[in-house]
Amino acid sequence: MQAAFNGFIAGNYPNPATGFLGPATIVRFTKDHRQPYGIQNSLSLEFEPFKDHVLNVSYLRTHGVHLGSFYNINQAPNGQQCGLHDSKGDTGCKTQFAPASANFLFFEADSRWYSEFDGLLINLNKRVSRHIGYGISYTWSKSLDDGPNPSFVLIPQDTFNFRAEKALSADHVAHRFVANAIFEGPTRKNVLVNGWQFSTIVSLESPHYFTKFAGLDTNGDGFPINDRVGIEPRDTFKGDSYQSVDLRVSRTFKVTEQLSLQALAESFNTMNTVNIRFFNTVYGAPNFIPVGTPGTGPEGSPNPSYGTPRAVFNPRQIQFALRLTW
Repeated sequence: MQAAFNGFIAGNYPNPATGFLGPATIVRFTKDHRQPYGIQNSLSLEFEPFKDHVLNVSYLRTHGVHLGSFYNINQAPNGQQCGLHDSKGDTGCKTQFAPASANFLFFEADSRWYSEFDGLLINLNKRVSRHIGYGISYTWSKSLDDGPNPSFVLIPQDTFNFRAEKALSADHVAHRFVANAIFEGPTRKNVLVNGWQFSTIVSLESPHYFTKFAGLDTNGDGFPINDRVGIEPRDTFKGDSYQSVDLRVSRTFKVTEQLSLQALAESFNTMNTVNIRFFNTVYGAPNFIPVGTPGTGPEGSPNPSYGTPRAVFNPRQIQFALRLTW
């Protein structure tokens, strides 16, 4: 099997008419594939600045090593295409390749990728006292990687320049803010106000980033899925911020000394905010087109769907429940 595979790479391909019905994609694991692992460092400080309050300040760094993904092992360099540019207007060149075969694409699964995460987390929590409790959490973070995702869409565009793949991670969220609050009514005042509880959670996130794909084979290697526009880096399309407000109202009724019934009403994304999860980032051209060119859309894209939502998070959801406790 190994000899046959090496024969394919050398160019001794079987006749598709006799052995295959059409183009084939072949994937193998590298012989020295290694197990991935993570390295984590953290530092935390916790103290009580006020009565019933706890403040925690933490720094966290994680480093993923030997992450697995694929790359094209039969790219054959075939010169440079210059005069290309990125979305900022900078010009440069892109390596061109000659596909080894029109009938086969060869990929190798390797463990050479990595990721980095740095995060500063600040949490202030007040335990419930005098009928009020709340928590405030803020996270600043930065996530970098060079595309460690087992997806053919995210494999390196140029296997001779892996460093060009380093960019913000698709999971990067620079800022995240979450606040929650609980308000409890009295338990022994009167039948109208006893047992009520109101709580809310507010979540805010800064945008995610996505890759601007050309939508066609711009480097001539016969694989059009992962090609980017011009000399654009990975993950430069700024997505949508996330905003959500969740509410919960409940009341507990005491049935007997040990038996109680709680009625709940909950709403998620109460404001019914449209939070976009994924965008169509297929630009539709090998290089950026000047903005305002007739027949083009955002960033000069000729693709009318470029920049439009491809998936959204859940709309407003409401649920009711009864809970019996004994």
